[in-house]
Amino acid sequence: MNFKILFQKKYTVVLFYFSIIVTTYSQSKTDCNTIFVCISKENYEQLFQNSFVKDTLFLCKENSTTTTTDSYTGKYLLGEFGTIEFIQPSENINFGDMLNDIGIEFKTRRKGDLIQLKNKTTPNKCVIKGININESDKNYLWYSELKLVKHPTNFEISILEYSQDYLEMLGFTNDEINQEITPTYYNKVVYNNKKYPRKFKSFKSVSVEVNSEGKKYLKQIAKEFNCKNLKNAIVWNGFTIHYKLNNKLQKMILKNIEINLTEKLASKNILISPDILLSITDTTANLKFN
Repeated sequence: MNFKILFQKKYTVVLFYFSIIVTTYSQSKTDCNTIFVCISKENYEQLFQNSFVKDTLFLCKENSTTTTTDSYTGKYLLGEFGTIEFIQPSENINFGDMLNDIGIEFKTRRKGDLIQLKNKTTPNKCVIKGININESDKNYLWYSELKLVKHPTNFEISILEYSQDYLEMLGFTNDEINQEITPTYYNKVVYNNKKYPRKFKSFKSVSVEVNSEGKKYLKQIAKEFNCKNLKNAIVWNGFTIHYKLNNKLQKMILKNIEINLTEKLASKNILISPDILLSITDTTANLKFN
């Protein structure tokens, strides 16, 4: 037996597995942070009328935001580790202001992750854009977002990274900003260890109907952002985007948002607005859109 060759083979195998471990641990983690959808005025007005929805399942809040490029008011279903945002159509021409506009926003955990993710994408396919916010007579960088240069008319996926100024305003120290900020640690700092008082924990999946343009976009997202590409789905750090092809569609359609609950609840169905049905089974809830 040639022990030199045997040693070289074993050494190569060890290096191979070590490289896998290094690659795995060096990958930037992102979490599904916000899903927003522009709905009709009738649906928007009825969102907070059900007592179970506003007193048990979600923290409900209406808030207005002004940035250097847009101004909008939304209703928010706040979860422990995620937010569903509803906007009604407006006369503005920005993405998000038109009926059925859909956005899915992920958030980085470490300062500098966004530029690292950008550097791994195909040249000229993705862009980083800074969003400044106007608040209390102050103008500052709120976050930067990474996204594909081109996206379907009414659907966009982006990855956000909060600015140092914004995190400092939330109470983070410089040392904390330079470390990994998990969703749990983020809540610990921002909410001073207060227990989340409702049942919406985190996002589990979203389901959309897409045309050929939308399907192509999702496959590009999976490639550029290193997501797991499955048949009719892409998986992103425990969150799944399910899609169904319908070439008759002019635009993409949001069909369902699936969320994890903090505990098991009795099964029930609640019509929370004319076109939005809430369905609960055990530790999962679904917001179904007609």
